[in-house]
Amino acid sequence: MADDRPCIVCGAQGRFAQFYRRDGFTMVRCPSCGLVFQEPQPTEADLAKTYYHDEEWTKMVLGPLRPKLIERASSQLEMLSESGLHPAGGRLLDVGCSSGTFMMLAQRAGWKAVGVELGEVTAQAARDQGLDVRTGTLSDVVDELEPSSFSLITFWDVLEHVRDPRQELALAQRLLRPGGAIVATMPNVAGLYPQMTYRLIAQTTGSWEYPELPVHLYDFSPATIRRLLHTIGFSDVSVRTFATPFWYYRWTSISVGALGGRFRGRLLRTAFEVMHAVLYPVARRLDRENSQFAVARTGE
Repeated sequence: MADDRPCIVCGAQGRFAQFYRRDGFTMVRCPSCGLVFQEPQPTEADLAKTYYHDEEWTKMVLGPLRPKLIERASSQLEMLSESGLHPAGGRLLDVGCSSGTFMMLAQRAGWKAVGVELGEVTAQAARDQGLDVRTGTLSDVVDELEPSSFSLITFWDVLEHVRDPRQELALAQRLLRPGGAIVATMPNVAGLYPQMTYRLIAQTTGSWEYPELPVHLYDFSPATIRRLLHTIGFSDVSVRTFATPFWYYRWTSISVGALGGRFRGRLLRTAFEVMHAVLYPVARRLDRENSQFAVARTGE
């Protein structure tokens, strides 16, 4: 996002203050609404080096990670049910569907599912399983999809990865039938655990468990995602928080590969573990956990 490009949530313009920097990538924060985002955005060459287009990542999601993904998809279906979103033969569009694990479980539950996936290798793996998956972002494939034809559109940990979440949500609104809904999960930059580790660890050591750089282009709080959805024209917006399983951080941002195996790395991992033990229970009670689940509907 260039200096003269407005904030996608509130429209503020100007040079935004640096919030966090790592490995040559910079996150800034809008002083008006609090949206956190990368500026400048990473190049396509930067993103091409990530797991988006990695054949080994596809092998992981179809192999060792498969049980975890099935568990996650089951949890996502429970979230839908708890929000009053039931199949009843409705059509579902899963944006960022990866290898299609959620789509498969949704179809078994009664949804008619279509998917969109950015990574070509992963999208093809989903098609090889007989799933209707298009390659690209929603912007890339929207003309292939019939307007007002979906009851539900899901963005499971997707909006933080796309170059223009506002545009993707506006396109989703166009594809929803009257009374349809979108649901989205994403990290919560205002969660108690990421906020405290930012203040006590990241600002002094530069190490932070929270952001995935360069692939997280935006980092929302409940306030900023709620405001964005209202601005686009969605109604009946609700947001609640839930916990990112701590095994995910152990496997990624605080792993030995990320922090190193020497004394400093061991000390940092211990600090994150201690703060996890203390803060996760408190965050649950305060509804300030480190992931969030948003539901929004179109008008009838």
